[in-house]
Amino acid sequence: MTRTVPFSILLLAGLAGLVLCAQDKPAVKKKTENAAAGATPRPAPEMKELRELIGTWSIDELDEPSPMMPNGGTHTGTGTARLGPGGFTVLMDLQEKGTMGAYRGHGMFTWDPTEKAYGFVYVDSVTPGFQTLTGHKEGDSLVFTAEPMLMGKKVKVKDVIADRTPTSYTFTISMNDGSGEKKAATMKFTKKESQAAKK
Repeated sequence: MTRTVPFSILLLAGLAGLVLCAQDKPAVKKKTENAAAGATPRPAPEMKELRELIGTWSIDELDEPSPMMPNGGTHTGTGTARLGPGGFTVLMDLQEKGTMGAYRGHGMFTWDPTEKAYGFVYVDSVTPGFQTLTGHKEGDSLVFTAEPMLMGKKVKVKDVIADRTPTSYTFTISMNDGSGEKKAATMKFTKKESQAAKK
């Protein structure tokens, strides 16, 4: 003859098991948290390429004739770049004046260890929205590309940081609307002498 275990006893046994499991969980969670705390991410070696952009720079820009600027033009100004939170980004601010008047821009450079690629996000005072470009190293140059919508059509954009020295570099912007790649602008960055160096 089989005996039936009362439901109340089963319920009590189940609750006791839950209590025991609950007592084990904090220890497991604490151990996991401690392991994670000991593995704080550090900036990747690839960030060295971007840290070379840090400083205060004078900018001389030559704009080629384009649909946005039929006669081309020139701009001069200042660019400042600093290390972002945790050393994982380089933040850049540009202020220029020239053929099209005053211009301001803000960019963020980073290295994405998951994608194994550089990233560049940029906003400015003359273009709605933002651009996100993906980059890689070609020789000594950093090359960023994207395919944004400009003036109602998809355009291939290529930004190249090249000719880097401790005191200068060039930043060129090229575009291809389907009729071939054309250079849109060349910006020459020259590091300004620091106040400490002047003294």
